[in-house]
Amino acid sequence: MTNRQTIEFLGIQVDVLDTQGLCEQIVDFSLKGKQCKVFYVNADCILLSLKDKIYRQMLNRADLLYADGIGVVWGAKLWGHYLPSRSTAADFIPKFCEVFARYGLKIYFLGASDGVAKEAANRLLQKIPNLQIVGTHHGYFKGEETKRIIEAINTVRPHILLVGLGAPYQEQWIEENANGLDVPVIWGVGGLFDFISGRTWRGPQWLLDHGFEWFCRLIAEPRRLWRRYLIGNTKFVMYLLWYRFISRKTW
Repeated sequence: MTNRQTIEFLGIQVDVLDTQGLCEQIVDFSLKGKQCKVFYVNADCILLSLKDKIYRQMLNRADLLYADGIGVVWGAKLWGHYLPSRSTAADFIPKFCEVFARYGLKIYFLGASDGVAKEAANRLLQKIPNLQIVGTHHGYFKGEETKRIIEAINTVRPHILLVGLGAPYQEQWIEENANGLDVPVIWGVGGLFDFISGRTWRGPQWLLDHGFEWFCRLIAEPRRLWRRYLIGNTKFVMYLLWYRFISRKTW
C-alpha cells in the first residue's frame, strides 16, 4: 500500500483512513491485481489479540487494517492518536458496491449460515442490478471441502472475496488459503452477510451513528452477546487504562 499511514494501538498497526479512503484503497487493490489481505479491528478483536499472539501477528500482516468499532477510535484518542472514524461494513457496503459496479469489479461471498450469503447477494442486486456477484457459499464447511471451494472461487475469477467467518477464524482461513486463491482482494468481513440479508437487526441509525450499535445488538441477542458486550467492553476499557497509564508493556 503506497504511503500507508498507521498508528500503533495496543500492539496493532491500524490504518489511518476514513470510509471514503477505505473504498478507494479497495478499488486500487482490486485493479492492480496484486493480492492483498484486508482485515478489521474492533474492541473484541483487540481483546482477542492481547491473549492470542498469533492472531495479533495475523492482523499486523494485513495489507490494510481498519477500525471497525467506535471503541478503537475512542481508545486511540485516549492514547493521543487520531483515527478519522470507524468504518463498519454493514453501513458502507451498499455504497461500496455501487462503486465496484462502476468499475466492473466482480465479488464473491463466502460465509454465514446456508442461504444467508445468497440472500444478502440478492438484496444488493435488487438495489444495484449491474453489480457482479459471481458466487456465494455458506461458511459451515468442513476442512476437506476447502480445496473444492477454492477451485470454485478461482473458476469465476472475482476481484474481491468477502470472507464472513467471524474473527479470528476468517483471518486464520485467509492466511492458510491465500496462496491458493487467485483473487486480488481477500477481505474478512465478520457478520456482514447476516446484516445485509436482514437476518440480524442492528438498531436505529441514530444510535448506530453515535457509537451505540453494541447496545442495540445486546438488546437483540442478549443470551448470545451479553458476555461480549458487558464483560468484554468493561475489560477493553480496563486494558486501555492499564496499558496507557500504568503498564510499560511493549509488543
